Amino acid sequence: MTTPQTYIAFTPRGAGLLCAVTYIEMDNHVFGWWIGYHDAAFPSAFFKLANFFSLENPAFFVTDGLDIYGGWKFNYSLSAPKLAMPIPVEDEICHQLNQQQNAFITEWLFFNTDADIEEIKAYHQNELPVQNVNIKYKKLNKLDQSNVIWTYASNNLSQNVIEYMASRWPLDYGKP
Repeated sequence: MTTPQTYIAFTPRGAGLLCAVTYIEMDNHVFGWWIGYHDAAFPSAFFKLANFFSLENPAFFVTDGLDIYGGWKFNYSLSAPKLAMPIPVEDEICHQLNQQQNAFITEWLFFNTDADIEEIKAYHQNELPVQNVNIKYKKLNKLDQSNVIWTYASNNLSQNVIEYMASRWPLDYGKP
């Protein structure tokens, strides 16, 4: 397993968390988890970019929400993404992705239903929106705040991964 890479986009005036992505590269594939803003909700899913680092056309497989054991149910690289039959996810990958998602959430995110009151106080004191899903206040200083959308990208993150997904996923981030 390689080191997980992280990408976060946040708008301090509006939706708050636009997207948060964590992924690992294995062979020619990218495996990970994302959560983000769409229509006043925060959908999330596990994903696989199959053959992303090869000469073949990549496939963008996605679970139905957090149901990783239900298999890959969508291929967002197709115009009609719903697959007729789910493609099983390898057990080893399931366990790794669950652990990676849990570690990422513990480090970066808080939910308004289980948040420490200090997180919510810090957001309110700084006039930031508290949504269903939020970036931990102490992590906001890691984001590049030079644009309207604040972002964070880990050192070895491939921006191509984020750009590919953002043009296809069902989140608002990356859409024209």
